[in-house]
Amino acid sequence: MLKSYLNTKGFTLIELVIVIVILGILAVTAAPRFIDLSGDADDAVTHSMMGGFKSGLTLLHTKYQIRQTSPISINGQSVTFNSEGWPTGSTSNSAGCAEVWNQIFSDPQPVNVMNDFNSPLAKGWNTVYYADASAEVCAYLKSSAAGNLSGYTDPYFVYFIGDTSYATYGYTGSPGDVKMYNL
Repeated sequence: MLKSYLNTKGFTLIELVIVIVILGILAVTAAPRFIDLSGDADDAVTHSMMGGFKSGLTLLHTKYQIRQTSPISINGQSVTFNSEGWPTGSTSNSAGCAEVWNQIFSDPQPVNVMNDFNSPLAKGWNTVYYADASAEVCAYLKSSAAGNLSGYTDPYFVYFIGDTSYATYGYTGSPGDVKMYNL
């Protein structure tokens, strides 16, 4: 029995090579799933743009609180405000949302104006306006490719222009709120 134990020397060279090949194949197929950081980077861009949007929105609201009038000329741009002092754009549609975007950022990225939720998304930033008796919002979405809103799963943020309780999309907020969705 002791002699049999001494003759056992471990794995054969072929067994070791087979195990290394199998581990290599697993590493090659599994690594991209763990290394793909582009989605995380896109999420971070949306978060940072939302943060900048909130800051600019607060500055415009503060300017309104001081002046108590609408519109106000700021850096050569005429900024229109609602009765609560939040910027609205000069029109109540997606073009007004784009106008607010351009007024908030000093060097804004281009934003595609969508007429409604059925309009196609363009690559880059998109905005769409929605209003009814219980909602008034501007949504800002960053798309990596052209497409549509049906099944949109990337994060986006919504600016609440008025009191909003829109259950279909889960939008609930007060004027001036900016919230992230699809996290």
